[in-house]
Amino acid sequence: MITSRQLEAFRAIMERGTVTAAAERLGVSQPAVSKILAGLEFEIGYPLFTRIKRRLAPTSEARLLAAEVTRLYHSLDQITQVARDIRERLVGDLQIYSTPALGRAVLPDVMAGFLRHHAKAHIAFHVRSSTYVNQKMIDQQIDLGFSMMPFEHPAMIAEELSRTFAVCVVPREHRLARRKLIRPGDLRGERFVSFPLDGRMRHLIDAAFEQERIERRMEIDVYSSAEACALVARGLGVSIVEPFTARDYLRDGVAIVPFEPRIRYLFRAMRPRHREPSRLAGAFLDAVKLHLRTKGWA
Repeated sequence: MITSRQLEAFRAIMERGTVTAAAERLGVSQPAVSKILAGLEFEIGYPLFTRIKRRLAPTSEARLLAAEVTRLYHSLDQITQVARDIRERLVGDLQIYSTPALGRAVLPDVMAGFLRHHAKAHIAFHVRSSTYVNQKMIDQQIDLGFSMMPFEHPAMIAEELSRTFAVCVVPREHRLARRKLIRPGDLRGERFVSFPLDGRMRHLIDAAFEQERIERRMEIDVYSSAEACALVARGLGVSIVEPFTARDYLRDGVAIVPFEPRIRYLFRAMRPRHREPSRLAGAFLDAVKLHLRTKGWA
């Protein structure tokens, strides 16, 4: 059987032209290279070189073999590069699912910077409900999940990323736009853009108003903070949302005012417990944490 050492010696001789030069390149003695070459010729059953004035002239068979050896080493070089890219967390596939609050505002910003340094990575990015993200994680079908629903399961490992507080968003020309603080009583009678009845945040927000017996005009329900801010920007009401998305709508005519009583948003990162996380997934999660710390959201 042909060995890698024999091919290495053959390649060195083809490139350097002499056994002496090949020996210098390989860091062995000249007799050692001659012995390796003789073993290769014995293995394949035909000579590869003829000697002309102290130089080795390759036969036509040697040139054919050299072409294949070159392709082989090129493939090995590619494999080496891929292995290096994996080590440096430059390549790989990532399945990421996120709740809208992070998926429409924070994670796209993280991804923009991440892909500048990990250009060979392939990311499948989906924005879905927290319930859907949690189920995907339980099924071990994704690499990273970002959710705001408190939920524990033996199939996943969760860690807290950020604790923030809800803000009130109103049209820029609204009577409350310049307030330093908005309370439930300030929104009495306002058209209120709310979330679906089965959502956790809907219950928390409604409880703040019910406690003070404040009535609002509940005419519009939306799925996420992005839809709420978009409608507020068009003068269709006011809303209480998480601050990540709200900041993205400042330029669209939305004013942001702190709200009391405080309603907490808790964002978590999740990864599958029964799958070893890839180096690329670890790098992306580190980038998310750094971004949140830089913005003062962690």
